[in-house]
Amino acid sequence: MSKYDAIEKLLNPSSIAVVGASHNVQKHGGRLIENLLKHRYQGKIFPVNPKGGEIQGLTCYKSISDIPGTPDLACLLIAPVKLMEALRECALKNIKVVMIHASGFAETGEDGEMLQQEIVDIAREHNMRICGPNTIGIANVNNRVFASFSMAMTSSEIPMGGKIFYITQSGAIGGAMLSQGWEKKIGINKWISSGNEADLNASDYLEYAVDDTSTGTICLFLEGLEDGNSFKAGLAKAANKRKPVIVYKNGRSDIGKKSVKSHTGVLAGNHEVYKAVFKQFGAANAEDLDDLFDYAIAFDAPNKPNSSRIGIISTSGGACTIVTDQCIKYGFEVPEISSKSIKKLADMSPEFSIPQNPFDTTAQILNDPGSFKNSLQVFIEDKNIDALVLMLTTIGGEIASKVAEDIIELSKQTEKPMYVAWTIAESLAKDGMNKLREAKIPLYPSAERAVKALAAVQQHMVFLEEWEEKKGEYGSFFIASCKEEISNS
Repeated sequence: MSKYDAIEKLLNPSSIAVVGASHNVQKHGGRLIENLLKHRYQGKIFPVNPKGGEIQGLTCYKSISDIPGTPDLACLLIAPVKLMEALRECALKNIKVVMIHASGFAETGEDGEMLQQEIVDIAREHNMRICGPNTIGIANVNNRVFASFSMAMTSSEIPMGGKIFYITQSGAIGGAMLSQGWEKKIGINKWISSGNEADLNASDYLEYAVDDTSTGTICLFLEGLEDGNSFKAGLAKAANKRKPVIVYKNGRSDIGKKSVKSHTGVLAGNHEVYKAVFKQFGAANAEDLDDLFDYAIAFDAPNKPNSSRIGIISTSGGACTIVTDQCIKYGFEVPEISSKSIKKLADMSPEFSIPQNPFDTTAQILNDPGSFKNSLQVFIEDKNIDALVLMLTTIGGEIASKVAEDIIELSKQTEKPMYVAWTIAESLAKDGMNKLREAKIPLYPSAERAVKALAAVQQHMVFLEEWEEKKGEYGSFFIASCKEEISNS
């Protein structure tokens, strides 16, 4: 079976066998079934446990061979000692895609590597594809496939209709971040925990995501690669299709590299080489974990910057300075606004307000919430401004909701992107913040994170222009000629 077809079945199975099924939802085999049922998986679920009977209201089969028909996907939540027998049963049942959740393989050393190779040998012999081992599962939100035992799946407010594809080589951290992303209404539609990658690997999932028409942005939590050229080919393909790829690469220190090897069994490689490849093929380099989803929020927004000229509006004079400093730090311009804009701001603002860019609306917003909207309208109409960073400070309650509604209304009337840094405790402005998130207005808790995310998108827009010019030079065989061997660096 081809890699593409295997990943398609992995993410869109019409039936799933859960080997190692359990009544106990604290066990992995119990929680995975619970997650499928909770989110109303539309396909058939076949629990498998030697005791038979019934599990969570479903008929349980004593063995894989007892299952009627052939499931699209088998999830093996059993100990390594029982795994080879189960794999051979899957082969006899003609199951072509298997997800192995157990750990204790290449990440544990030489004996584990031999055991993992045995998995690969069985899979190759029977034209079977493997996700894992040491994976915590996958999710396809729009198709209601939550084949994972991660606590992230227990969320009751997972946003539908998202366009972000999230691939992670770390299971626990990947699942934890996924839960945070969903809680903040980030549109992560597909998620794969790739585990040890005995067969299918991050580069395979990347290539699938690039071809997936429902995917707009791709996020990668990367620990290491065995085949650098395949990864570069995937990045080049993404560039050709103008799909942004964001990568957080860990294992940067010598000790960190050893930790990666003991965690998933892959080689971490030289981080400077990775950074060079990210730059060469336009992948956004997430310097820390916050960047990964911060950038995804920015790329997922409908409007993109077409220049570096930034307008700044805040409810605080100090905040104006903070945002300005961040814009300069990341290479943006903070231009003067036109004389026409200056006059409009002067006419609508208190005498002590200074009509300029950056613009402090002052505390009058507390008495006149509509004043922020009026100021924002001026900046939107100003031809010297191409993108806006709005910093809200201690604006909460009903005023916060009103300001958020005004920002959303005006965002629909312009192609100029708006990024919001909102520094108040979220509990004091939760309704307003959630409205911005639902409207895909990039929202951040600080000016640093807002401007940094805007810079990532701006850099990608510049890269795409250069890539279009160099496409012929690169060609389809360019990747194979790359000299860097990431996996052995």
